Amino acid sequence: MSIEKILEFAVKRAGVSKEGLDLLRREVERLLRERGIGEASTEQLLDAYEHVAMIWSSVDERWSVFAKYLLLGRIYAEAGKELPTTLPPLEERLTYQAVRLLYSRYLLRRPDGKVRETPDDAFRRTAMFVALAEARYGNDPHEYAAKFYEAMSRLRFLPNSPTLMNSATRKHQLAACFVVPLGDSMEEIIDALRTMVSILQTGAGTGFDFSPLRPRGDYIAGTGGFSSGPASFMKLFDSAAEVVKEGGKRRGALMGILHDWHPDVLLFVESKCSDKPTLEHFNISVAVHDKFMEAVEKGGKWPLFNPRTCPDVVEKSLEDALRMCEPWSSIDARELFKLIVHCAWRSGDPGAVFIDTVNRHNPTPALGEIRSTNPCGETPLLPWEACNLGSINLEAYVEPGRIKWDELAKDIELAVRFLDDVIDMSWYPDRRIEEAVLRTRKIGLGVMGLADALTRLGVRYDSHSALYLADKLMEFIAYHARRASNKLAKERRPYPEFPRSIHAKGRFNWEPQVPAEEIYDPRQVSDYVKELVSDRPPMEWENLRRDMMKGTRNASVTTIAPTGSISIIAGVNSSIEPFFALVYVRESTVGRFLEVNKHLRRALGVRGRLSRELLIKVARGDTFAVPPPLRNVLRTAHEIAPEWHVRMQAVFQRWVDNAVSKTVNLRHDASEQEVEQVFMLAWRLGCKGITVFRDKSKSEQVLRIGADVEEVLKQVPEPIVVKDKSYHRWFRIGKDEILAAAENYAGGCPTCEM
Repeated sequence: MSIEKILEFAVKRAGVSKEGLDLLRREVERLLRERGIGEASTEQLLDAYEHVAMIWSSVDERWSVFAKYLLLGRIYAEAGKELPTTLPPLEERLTYQAVRLLYSRYLLRRPDGKVRETPDDAFRRTAMFVALAEARYGNDPHEYAAKFYEAMSRLRFLPNSPTLMNSATRKHQLAACFVVPLGDSMEEIIDALRTMVSILQTGAGTGFDFSPLRPRGDYIAGTGGFSSGPASFMKLFDSAAEVVKEGGKRRGALMGILHDWHPDVLLFVESKCSDKPTLEHFNISVAVHDKFMEAVEKGGKWPLFNPRTCPDVVEKSLEDALRMCEPWSSIDARELFKLIVHCAWRSGDPGAVFIDTVNRHNPTPALGEIRSTNPCGETPLLPWEACNLGSINLEAYVEPGRIKWDELAKDIELAVRFLDDVIDMSWYPDRRIEEAVLRTRKIGLGVMGLADALTRLGVRYDSHSALYLADKLMEFIAYHARRASNKLAKERRPYPEFPRSIHAKGRFNWEPQVPAEEIYDPRQVSDYVKELVSDRPPMEWENLRRDMMKGTRNASVTTIAPTGSISIIAGVNSSIEPFFALVYVRESTVGRFLEVNKHLRRALGVRGRLSRELLIKVARGDTFAVPPPLRNVLRTAHEIAPEWHVRMQAVFQRWVDNAVSKTVNLRHDASEQEVEQVFMLAWRLGCKGITVFRDKSKSEQVLRIGADVEEVLKQVPEPIVVKDKSYHRWFRIGKDEILAAAENYAGGCPTCEM
């Protein structure tokens, strides 16, 4: 297919005039000359047309539409398909950025590197493959493939990335993440390393608890030597992840956890507490117990236990260790907490996992304590378990003054069925993983686009009204997700571990709850928001409880995942995060351009105020350039006080079976005291973990790059090398700093792209 034919296709679809195309041609020729390209290849020409169109798109959305159709034309050409007269509705709905991301990372490719499918093909491939599970239960796979495709193609529900990437491939591993156990022998460590490599090759992540490893300097009887400790073995795992990344579909994310009782906890906390790059594939968190937090409040010594001399601390619990073992040593609790806070302030690591809170909500305690989580912290798991995740797009169910409760309930039920089918259709990289997953059949349905939904409803993110609305929305999702799982149990049988679970005894995962009144003040909720919720269909929780006691299909049904990449595909903000910025530089494969928040663009366009000058003012941080009514609703992460971030996480956690991935994004000038307050508030409000990231806390985040914005946009971009927490950075342009984000960064957690 010729370039001219692709250009003709894009021009017609976008409504660009002949004069507009001529201007574009001249600008593309000038850009190529400036880059020293004489005879441009087809790929270079298409890249240049796409790049210039996106530079122009900030004030004229037709050029974004043009760039999208240009890229779709390229995809159809590579796949060997004729351009259709009528595109599938999905491809009409997708934004340019969604198509660019799908092209870069999701579409299946031939050995020559060219794509062999279109976005619509990829969605149909996924829907059909997952629906094949229905045949096991006597249902028609084609019927459910159509239903799954409908929900996905309308961008109402999307599964985690590996499901989209790997469905119907040779290694059809569909889960987002796993927890792999470690033992205190070289054989067990190498076994875990081998399993991790198999997992990372499929685009999924892995969580580890390094606490079973004996501390540094401890005697090894078998060799007569001395242990190098958990931190040194983490470097081994990190190096392996770097090697795997080179040939993988995306960066392999790892979680390293060490419990607060381990003698090497200080070394662990400090392992990422400097400018020197280290453990770049790891998020790290300290598993902290309630007794430790109480010791921090009261002051006092904290006991440390060597897992070699006190195996009860690993095999049973901290309570057992306190009764049965002599501490190896001790440390001042406040000093350890201060170090955790300082390093979190300094580098974003470690986070905290409130491990007692996690285990109070463990649905299958007979299988043992939960000791670790997945890489982003939203799914605490038993050894060898996996997280099969998907997210509902909240924006799809709201319109000004109304929430579409009935449509939401229907799609929740379908999404739970989809995720249960994923368990049956997935390939597992280890027999032990398969056995663990099938034993509890845990799934995690979450949400994305909360900030978009609040904006469309005219509700400010950092308000009691927003917390109240989030509370009522998540309760509704929790109710209908568990109801769907109960129905599946009648059709397919309960999960095997059900008879020994909390469900058989009549307890929901999220019980006991922190009272809503401790998180927000109902008296400060607006009448408008109360009215939005007033027509929510009734929920009969006690009837649901009695039904659950007869059998439920999944040990957990809800999780709030970070939704980095899939939220870009859906065209909404990530997860439950506020907007990170309203105008910023997007660094894509083809070049840099200004990306403008869709709600801001729409509102400025209606008011006749959309201009390049105003957008650059906003990008430079001049929020007063945004008209006052919009300014009150379009709140960004750094404008929101840290406390509101925590309260939003806590209000969702009230109803979530697993956990909530949420980053408290802090301004560069935030103090260590603010970080300490965030950690304490998260613990008191029942969060299962907490992560903070202070902006510009890493020196490589700020790059001096040019004199003006136009110059920067036309430069040949150097790709962001995604290492550690560097999905976004700042360009120093003249005297100003403007945010720049990688192609797959959707705001929120700087290391989360599940």
